[in-house]
This record gives sequence, C-alpha cells and structure tokens, in this order.
Amino acid sequence: MPVFFAFSDESGKYKSERSDKFILKNPFYCRSAVLLEAQDWLKLKKEFFLLKKRLLNLGYGQEVKWSYIWSLYRHFQKKEGIPREKPYFHLRLHPLDSLVEFIRQALELLKGCPSCRVCFTVTFNERQRTKPLEIKKIMTLHISHILALTEKEMEKIPESYCVFFLNREDPTAEKNLKDTFSEIFEEAFPQKYPQVKDSLNFEFFPQSFGSQLADYYAGVINGCLRLYPQSIDLFRHQVWPKLVKENNQALGSGIREIPENKKNRAFLKGTLERIFEAEEKEYRVSLEERLRLKN
Repeated sequence: MPVFFAFSDESGKYKSERSDKFILKNPFYCRSAVLLEAQDWLKLKKEFFLLKKRLLNLGYGQEVKWSYIWSLYRHFQKKEGIPREKPYFHLRLHPLDSLVEFIRQALELLKGCPSCRVCFTVTFNERQRTKPLEIKKIMTLHISHILALTEKEMEKIPESYCVFFLNREDPTAEKNLKDTFSEIFEEAFPQKYPQVKDSLNFEFFPQSFGSQLADYYAGVINGCLRLYPQSIDLFRHQVWPKLVKENNQALGSGIREIPENKKNRAFLKGTLERIFEAEEKEYRVSLEERLRLKN
C-alpha cells in the first residue's frame, strides 16, 4: 500500500477584524501543502540535509526559514546588528543570496520527484475582498480544500493512504487547527476522505524536512502575490511544475482563493499572468546587490 505524507504550513496572518496596519503587513494569508510518497520522503530527506551542510555548513537542527531571510534583509538594510536572541542569529554571516540559493536547490530536489504534488490556498485580507469571518471558519475552508485535493490525488493511486503533518504554531493557532479538524471529522470524515488518515500531527520544525519544505512553498506563494522578484523566480521555475492542475489549470485546484470568490480568482489570474509575462531580468535580482544600491 503506497503511503504518502502531506506537510502543511502557513504564511501571513488572518483576523476577522483587520486594521489598515494589519492589512499593510499581511495583505494575504496563505497555506501550502506538499505531498510526498514515504519512500521519496526518506530519500529526499537525506539529500536535503546533505545540501544544507554542503551549501551553508549548517547542522541538522539549525533551521533556515523563509521569513528569516527577509528579517535579516531588514536588519542589513538598516545597518543593524543581529540581536543574539533572534532565532535567525546563526544565519547572520551567510550571504542572503546563498540562503535563497539553498532554498532554490531544495525546491529543485522536489521538482525532480515524481510523487511530489503541491497546492496553495489564499485569503485576501483587504476588507472589500473578504468579509469578516471567524478564524475557525477560515481555517475550516482552507483545510477542507487541502483535504479534498489530497483525497483526489490519492484516488489516482490504488490503495494509497495519506498522513497529515502541520508545523507547530502558537497555542491559540494550534487550538484553532485542532478545532477545525475536529469539526471536519464530525462531518463524516471517513466518508469524504477515506484515503486520508483521520489524525492531526504537529511537528517540531528544525528536525522536519517536510515541514521546512511546506514553509518554503508557503513563503514563495505569499511573496509571489506581492510580486517579490525572488518569489517570482522560484515560483516560475521550481514551484509551478509541481502544482496540482485540473485540465491543465492551476486556479481553483492547485491555487484556490478562500473563500471562493469570482473577483478574487480573477485577481489571482491576473497576477499569474503578470508573473509569467515578466522578463528574466525583472526577477533575477540579487539581494546583496539591492542592499548595495540602497546603501
């Protein structure tokens, strides 16, 4: 029986009542999910940690999160030292371009993996695009789409089965996710998702290869929607080939707006068109060079 693992993470925040300041900082709330067959997970896990050691000389438990790169960038932009208590202190001597290159090569490992599938869910935080909905309701919509898409992928492989893993969150966020899964389960989980294990597993981030990948995918889609050059580059070359598509279309399946909304999907369609129309010189941008130009 083929066993799959699904790893999911978030990028950005969501609130039902959103201030202008909150929206400016978090224009989108995104979730990613990456599916891998267990045998591929075992093989790629080893390659991932060897890659991290070779490119960055980092140990097994020294994490490289997508958000750490941009936190470092802001410190360097302001010509600040990196406080020792920051979780990215151990990355302070690494060139930013080297960190981005590590993530590119990590996602390239997945690009070459036949069993790998990726999907995204996106909520627009602008008040005119998304009406106030309780956090649990939004979580339910995000997770339900990811579960339904996972079930569809499992149906393509006879007798396959998938186990879900999520990154650790703050206690409130974890409770919301637990409540969400409990609610979905009570709505006849076994009947709707017979090839998905009826459990919720939280992982300790530094030691989880799959959860680190989910972090990278979530960060890339969030940055892509904000038209950040490095995210566009990774999305076009490493992420897009692994997106779940139906009838060769990613929108509505591999990328789904939450809640469903025709205007928001049209916005996503327009953003994707801009991303794929961009010339390489517009998004192949060095972070180190940007810092030199700004300073």
